Amino acid sequence: MPFVQANSHRLNYADSHPAGPPTPTGLTFIFVHGLGSSQNYYYPVIPHLTDSHRCITIDTYGAARSPYTNGAVSIPDIAEDVIGVLDTLRVRKAVAVGHSMGGIVVTELGARYPDRMQGIVAIGPTHPSDMLVTVMNKRSETVLESGMESMANTIPFGAVGSRSTPLQKAFIRELISGQDPKGYAALCRAIASAKPADYAAVKAPFLLIAGEEDKSASMEGCRHIFDRVSSVKKSLEVLKGVGHWHCIEAADEVGALIAKFAAVART
Repeated sequence: MPFVQANSHRLNYADSHPAGPPTPTGLTFIFVHGLGSSQNYYYPVIPHLTDSHRCITIDTYGAARSPYTNGAVSIPDIAEDVIGVLDTLRVRKAVAVGHSMGGIVVTELGARYPDRMQGIVAIGPTHPSDMLVTVMNKRSETVLESGMESMANTIPFGAVGSRSTPLQKAFIRELISGQDPKGYAALCRAIASAKPADYAAVKAPFLLIAGEEDKSASMEGCRHIFDRVSSVKKSLEVLKGVGHWHCIEAADEVGALIAKFAAVART
């Protein structure tokens, strides 16, 4: 697996290019996964894009195959890592796609680095709240005491929608089981300490994809974010029967929505 050095973090990544010469309308997408996940979360979606677009997927610091070495991590740190990856790979502008925790990161990117963002796709973005602080601090304590098994045995069944299948739940369980408890706990604390991005500063084309049955990123929170983003090119799409793991539960729908959004982002 290839690694890229972004700031002080060594990140596992994959870089998928279209077959043949680049198309003049092709974009670069960079994907930021959520808590307890990996870049593989996006692999069911990427085939909808790689005919025309470059797709860079990363394991965030402390998650999956990106080693956690020590110390605190924050949402701004992850955003800076994304910019570091783009710099290292010599990408001037990209569409940032983020799920859940990654949704916090990409709104942060849109607000802090408007000159680098060609578009923002937030999939089930979580809006920082007092309840989220309590949940994340509790999770951090649990995995440090008991490992990942308790999360792996509960999240795949409580965080999905009515359309989910046993195979999808097994994939989610595998993603969670593969986490380093110390890295997972650090990312829990990053979410617990997160402040809402300056949503009004997000002016790039913006797509928010919500799950109708998402209990982790409520429709109220998604609407709060969407209403405050300043982009004149923004849309909100709601997936019926889908919970919080959108790219696994409804990969074809998410992929089609992002592919359609590419036409908006490049104009």
